[in-house]
This record gives sequence, structure tokens and C-alpha cells, in this order.
Amino acid sequence: MVDSDAVKRLLEGDIEPSEIEGDPSLYSMAERIYGREALEEMGVFAPEVETPEIQPDFGEISDDVSLPDFQPEISDSKTYDKPPKGKRRIFTLFIGVCGLFGTLLNMVVGGGAVLCSIGLADMRQICDDDYGQTKLVWTKGYSWDRLHEIETWVEPMTKPLAGDVFLLAIFATFVLVGLFWRKKSVHSSDMVPLGG
Repeated sequence: MVDSDAVKRLLEGDIEPSEIEGDPSLYSMAERIYGREALEEMGVFAPEVETPEIQPDFGEISDDVSLPDFQPEISDSKTYDKPPKGKRRIFTLFIGVCGLFGTLLNMVVGGGAVLCSIGLADMRQICDDDYGQTKLVWTKGYSWDRLHEIETWVEPMTKPLAGDVFLLAIFATFVLVGLFWRKKSVHSSDMVPLGG
């Protein structure tokens, strides 16, 4: 509690600087009235206020308080809910198998023969057996307009085979990745325990 006589002398300006420095409450009032800069010019600085250390009291829990028994369920097996593994692998394998099938079908029979048999193509050069140009050249038929040009179609099992071999290699890589590549697990139970 601040002494009322000291407050009166503070307001009148008749107080000693040592009195203000010694009392944190008086210093706070003087700072609000005169400002920190004016007090520092008079040689009055803020008193150091020590904060008392509060020691937490962790006493024993009384008998009338009951805590729930917590026993986590930890099983040895990995039967917890998680997203299914291998969706990317299956998708990669599917793309690889479909690509291999499509490329081999185009090389041997010709993609144009398949398109003619299901009614999607009606070009005479592709669908007429006299011409037999049913193999699609991948490097030339990369757009819808280019698919309707004669130079895009050749006889099956003829040149250019380099593009077909390249596609076969790419799709075979997809199949191999889909079959054998596995994502490394970071689950702690998958680790081999160190000897001890």
C-alpha cells in the first residue's frame, strides 16, 4: 500500500528521487504522471522488482480421487487402419501391361485393323485389305489430323521398328517397376532389432 503522504508529495513535486526508486508503486505513479524520460533526467530509474518463484505443490493424490486405468492396446501384428499399400505400383503395372499389349498389337496386327473392326476408322487405305496399311507410326501420328494422313500408316512388321522398340522398352520398364519396386517402410515395427 502506498503512503498517502508520499503520494501527496509526489503530486506536489516535493519528493526525493531515492524515495521513488525504493518503492515500485510510487515509481509507477511517477512514470504515468511525469513520463519515463523526465524521471531519467532527474536521475530516477526504475526499481528492480523481483518476481517471487512459485513452487508448484505436487502433493499426493488423495484416496477419494480415482484416476482411470489407461492401458493402450498394442498388438504385435500390423492390423491398424492405413491406406492400402501399392496403389501406385498397381497403377504403374497396369499402364505397363496395357502399353505393352497395345504396342505389340500395333506391331503385329496393326492398330488400324482394330479401329476398323470396331467401326472407329473408315479410311480406305487402312480398312481395305488390298492396302493393308494398318500399323500406326507413332512418330508421325501424334495428332488427330496426322492420324488421317496416309504417311502415318504402314504395313505391320515393317519399318520403322525403332519407335516400337523404344515404346516396348518404356512399357517393359513400367511393368518391372510395378512388379518389383516397393516403397520402404518407416514403421518402427518393421525395423530389425539391434542385438544387445
